[in-house]
Amino acid sequence: MKKPLKVGVLTSLLLAPAALANAQEVATQPHATQGEQVAYVNVVASTDTREKTIAQFGKLSETSSTNDMIIAKGDVAVLSTTGFNADEIKFITAKYTYIESQRTQLDKLKAIGTRINALSYTSKTFVEEVTNVHKDYVAFLGSETSPDAGTYLHVQGTFENAVNTALASPNANGIVPSIRGTALQYGHKEAERNNYFKKNGTDIAKLVKMNEDVTTASVTIKNLEDFIMVLENSASSSTQIAEAAAKVTTSFSTLTTDQKKIITAHNPNNAAVTPYKKYTDSIANLSSADQVVASITQLTTKKPEDFTSATSFVGAVATIETAYNKLDADSKRLVTNYDAFKLYQDVANVSKQISALRISSDAAYRKAVKDATVALNNLVPDKKDFVKNIADLDLAEENIAAAEVIEGLITGIATATDKLTQIEQARTAYNTPVAPEGKKIDAASVKKIVNNLSELTSWEKSHKAVLNVIALVEKLDPAAKDYTKKAKAANTAYLKLDGTKREYVKNYKNLKDQVEAMNVVAQIMALNTSQKTYKETVETLTQVFASLSDEAKKLVTNSRDLETAKGYIATAKGFDDRVLALANEPDTTFVAKVAALTAEYKTMDKNPKKLVTQYKTLSTYEKNNANVVKVINLIAALNPTNKDYTKKVLAARKAYNALDPASQKRVTNYAQLTTVEDVATLIGLIETLKPTSKTFLNDLKSARTNYDALPPEKQQAVINYEKLVTAETELSSAHTVITMIDAALPEDADYLTKLMNARVAYDKLSSGQKKLVANIKTLTDREKQVKPILNVMVQIDGLEPGSSSFVSKVNAARKAYDKLTKDQKNYVHNIATLQSYEPTAKVMELIGKLRASSKTFHTDTTQARALYDALSKDMQQYVTNYHLLQAAETSILGAGNVQRMIDELPSVEPHQYVKRIEEIRAAYNALPKDQQSAVENYKTLQEQEKIIKPVISIVQEIDKLMTSKNMDSQYQKILNSYEKLSATQRRYVYNEQLLLSLDNVIKVYKSIAALKPSDKMYFGMVESVRRDYDSLSTTDKQRVSNYSILLEAEKSMSEVKKVVELIAGLSPTSSTYIQDVANAVAAYKALDSKVRGQVLNYDALKKAEKDVAAVLKVVNAIAELDPDAKSFEKKVTAAQKLYSALTLEQQDLVYNYRILQDHLRALGLD
Repeated sequence: MKKPLKVGVLTSLLLAPAALANAQEVATQPHATQGEQVAYVNVVASTDTREKTIAQFGKLSETSSTNDMIIAKGDVAVLSTTGFNADEIKFITAKYTYIESQRTQLDKLKAIGTRINALSYTSKTFVEEVTNVHKDYVAFLGSETSPDAGTYLHVQGTFENAVNTALASPNANGIVPSIRGTALQYGHKEAERNNYFKKNGTDIAKLVKMNEDVTTASVTIKNLEDFIMVLENSASSSTQIAEAAAKVTTSFSTLTTDQKKIITAHNPNNAAVTPYKKYTDSIANLSSADQVVASITQLTTKKPEDFTSATSFVGAVATIETAYNKLDADSKRLVTNYDAFKLYQDVANVSKQISALRISSDAAYRKAVKDATVALNNLVPDKKDFVKNIADLDLAEENIAAAEVIEGLITGIATATDKLTQIEQARTAYNTPVAPEGKKIDAASVKKIVNNLSELTSWEKSHKAVLNVIALVEKLDPAAKDYTKKAKAANTAYLKLDGTKREYVKNYKNLKDQVEAMNVVAQIMALNTSQKTYKETVETLTQVFASLSDEAKKLVTNSRDLETAKGYIATAKGFDDRVLALANEPDTTFVAKVAALTAEYKTMDKNPKKLVTQYKTLSTYEKNNANVVKVINLIAALNPTNKDYTKKVLAARKAYNALDPASQKRVTNYAQLTTVEDVATLIGLIETLKPTSKTFLNDLKSARTNYDALPPEKQQAVINYEKLVTAETELSSAHTVITMIDAALPEDADYLTKLMNARVAYDKLSSGQKKLVANIKTLTDREKQVKPILNVMVQIDGLEPGSSSFVSKVNAARKAYDKLTKDQKNYVHNIATLQSYEPTAKVMELIGKLRASSKTFHTDTTQARALYDALSKDMQQYVTNYHLLQAAETSILGAGNVQRMIDELPSVEPHQYVKRIEEIRAAYNALPKDQQSAVENYKTLQEQEKIIKPVISIVQEIDKLMTSKNMDSQYQKILNSYEKLSATQRRYVYNEQLLLSLDNVIKVYKSIAALKPSDKMYFGMVESVRRDYDSLSTTDKQRVSNYSILLEAEKSMSEVKKVVELIAGLSPTSSTYIQDVANAVAAYKALDSKVRGQVLNYDALKKAEKDVAAVLKVVNAIAELDPDAKSFEKKVTAAQKLYSALTLEQQDLVYNYRILQDHLRALGLD
């Protein structure tokens, strides 16, 4: 792209005097000479140049463009010619020099910034890179007194001196503030300077930190390099290497994460293995032997209590052994304290021996225990305490000793006089081994060690029956579930023994009490509240239990169940007594008492519940009570806004009447029912009004009578009164049509007219109204009879002169008329209309058939002219193809006639001008080629056609405007095109009145299109648009093509108003509040999402919905309470907690809170 060449302010203005002087030579100035004029111009130019130069250099900064710098350079060179003194020129020159130097400094700075950004802590040569960049930055920065004029601070100091010098000079201080400018960097402190550098891509703080990290890390780098020298020196000892490594470790540990990265990556010589890797590898190698020595030293310093178990001690020894065995031979020699470690190995081996002991009756087990004991005794005394499992060895020895005692008892059976006693002693000793006093044994282990158990079992088999009885008696446990069964079995087995063997059963004396107690236990266990004799059985058992000995009573382990049974009986009796007392309960408290007893019965334990004898009486009361509660709830739930309100009122009345007289007295809100019955009946009657019903008229009459009979306050409660009015209106309209049908009699002169009027009136009725026209069959029957006549009359009425199908419709009507009979023709009262249109149609038909190529063309044209002239003036206007007749005549007359028509164009009426042009064009086109050439003013016709071409387009667009999809857009488009027409062209737009009359229609159209539900004033706008629409004429209303949108908006507005009213009517004190909220929410959600924002009181609904949700949560929690559930009390507490969390207003809505109160009282939590 070419850029215009910029010329400096001074350079351009220096040319001004000459140019102005030349201009003055041309102009005439009688009052001034040429010399005076030039002098004046030079003074003005010089002053203007000075101000512009000051402004130019004041704006000059390091961010100025190259072009600005080139222009400034040129202007500095000619400063002496522009009125500046020497001090001023010096300061301006200093400003230019400063900016030029500052631009150079910025380039250097950005190069340093690029190098800083490239620095990475993981670079091998990071130290060298940072050192070089920092060195270059220090050189770049320099100082104000630096001899190098190219440093940054020197440039700033030089300009600062120039500013101070100029300010001190009376010849230059006037221009300093303007020339100096504001975007300069001299005089900045370090922080401001670094911030400026950072904005230009150079982060000095980052460089300073990296340089400090390098300085800090250099100590570790020096230690690392010294370590490598020692490591690579074959004469170095391990101690020297370790000391050098320790220095690296000490200095490295104090470094930051970034500084450690420098050490890790440091590899200036690009060695295959970095110095840091060599250091870490050496540390690993040196530490292996040292670690073993250290581990042994650590082990030798520990005390026995430092180990929690034998496993931990053996593990510690094994770890050292493993590490030691991994060393090579030379490294093992470095482990100087290994002999001390051997003592601990001996201890570990003893612990392993003890851990390896596996209990058995084999002799090998006893030998292993003995060997372990010997090994333990051979240990150095002060090391024995490290055997952490020595207790296991002691236990094994005691277990063996106890087993040997049992083995002696078993062996002694063979020589014993009382073998049975000896067998029992041996068995007892085996079943329950006893440890010597002060000793501890494991009974299970002792049994496993005994090696002659088979001898004992052999002896027991020979005395099995006696031993079995003894064992059965010994094993009896009154607390066991099968105690009764086992006691019976023991007694049966005892009785089977002969007299001699019974004497061996020494413990039989305990069995008698057990058997007696057992019988009582069995009977108590058999108790079941379902038994008919339950109460008698409990009483008998109570007496039997009382007769038992004290010892036997102790053996009746389920005696508490007997007490519980007596409690069941007492509870049931108390409940029965309260049920019987209901017979004398007052009506006011009867319902509550029955409900309370019913609730108590439901939560009662199943056992006393089975003993209640008056439950049928309570059920009868409950049933009656339920019916009473049902009626009360039905009456309380009555809501006139519900669709089935009447049904609900009738249902409440029916339910009330079904109650017995006593129950009816308990319906506390009966007065509410009697108050609304007449209104509800009327509402129901109005709802059932259907035109198709046979009883519609009677029902309508009854509804009106009943409504008028109501007092005003009840009339207000009839919420569907509008339906009654609508039904009456429909009936009135239907009666009008019925009368019209009855009045259309065949003998009347205007029969057909009346019949047609009746049909038109009927068709205008709604579907509901049509159903009320009882004599519609009369209308349809008569229509069938006169259908041909009506068809002709309709065809004639449909004739429209000027329409494109006029001729064909006239001919069709004539043809249909001719087909009628003579009598039928008498009824066609509009035949005169057809007859009046036929001449016109004939003329048009004849003109349409004119063809210049026809032999009869001249005759046909003459005949068409004659017929046309015979028409009245009113009918001639409907001959839409008249121009074709003129064209034919013109064709006959020749070119002269066409030329005359063109000449007469100026005198044609403007609104007829377009049609006249079309007629002339048709006439011209009808001429033969030779005659067309003779039309000398044909060019005039072409010019006029060109003029009316946009006019025709606009005329056609106006005709289509009413059917346009986007009327406003099309209207604006036509207006724009219309505005482009000349005044003459506008006169030719013959339908412009239609266009210009649409302002109000378009206004309404745009207002409807602009309706947006999101607008806060949406409904106000809808009402405003409705007023504008209603102010239109009937014709203009039909032109508003988007009227359906307004109707939809009004429908939405009506629905929103209903929702707003529902929300406004919400009352927490209402018995149907929860349902009312649900209805309001449902109505709100049913709204189109676009208009929900118009529900201005939605916050109230939202709060109500939140309240109801919280209430229902509590209601449901209470409803789910089951007294038989294990978690009943927990759930009752949770429900109470939920209830307490509600507000006072919300708590009033929890309609089943009484149930929760009952539960709380029953649990003692109230």
